[in-house]
Amino acid sequence: PLGVTSQLGFTATSSGGSFLCVMAGRSGGFPFGPWQSIQQMQVQGRVTPGSLSITDGVATFSGTATIHVVGTTTTGRLAVTLTDVRFISTQGGGGAGVAWHQLAVDLPDGVVSFGPEKMKTGHITIWP
Repeated sequence: PLGVTSQLGFTATSSGGSFLCVMAGRSGGFPFGPWQSIQQMQVQGRVTPGSLSITDGVATFSGTATIHVVGTTTTGRLAVTLTDVRFISTQGGGGAGVAWHQLAVDLPDGVVSFGPEKMKTGHITIWP
């Protein structure tokens, strides 16, 4: 969404890996699950061994994460930690303006997706 900045770092192989995505919302935040104004969210987890799939230059992997959420609700400040949340990360390789990423997290009330968005800086390398 407009006004959201993310930092992304991951490594994934057939043996597993790790995943970290930190999102910060500007201009009032961004919606996430049942909450409409999240200012910060961190998704950190382990890649499930055997979940990596590479097809036509697009890599997809999944795992389980802990999500830390900071925002506001109609009743005040919100700080929540969700554990054992399934995530799916999908990305295309390349550098700034070419590489892209999409993150989906499976919440009790449904799947929430972010992206796909092109990366403004950095690089994603996908080896077959």
